Amino acid sequence: MTIRSMTTWPCRLLMLVLLCVVSVGCGGPRGGPVNPATAKDVLKTFLQAWKDGKKAEDLKPGIIGADREWNAGMKLVSFEVQSDEANQGTRLRLSVNLTLKDDKGAESKSTVNYAVSTAPVVTVLRDDD
Repeated sequence: MTIRSMTTWPCRLLMLVLLCVVSVGCGGPRGGPVNPATAKDVLKTFLQAWKDGKKAEDLKPGIIGADREWNAGMKLVSFEVQSDEANQGTRLRLSVNLTLKDDKGAESKSTVNYAVSTAPVVTVLRDDD
């Protein structure tokens, strides 16, 4: 096949189609739109599990989540999900007031943000992790 025969219109059309396919790629959106009501319920379930003395792994496969203070062995005494939220398309950002207790019994209070996704996988992560 010569270079001249590669420049015929069927070859040009094929190259154009291949270029379009490559430029579009195979990946779709990283996640679906977040469902705010579901995201709030998921976060409450996640935090209640921590408060009840469970491990984050106990929530799998339904909820995949992590919190560095939970992983470090801090106990969750109480939590209050705040009304402020930020819908970021594929995740909902929620503020939570936490009361934690360390292994010596000392309590501390903090306000942290969690990012919750509901599609395609349900996830809960500290927004500052």
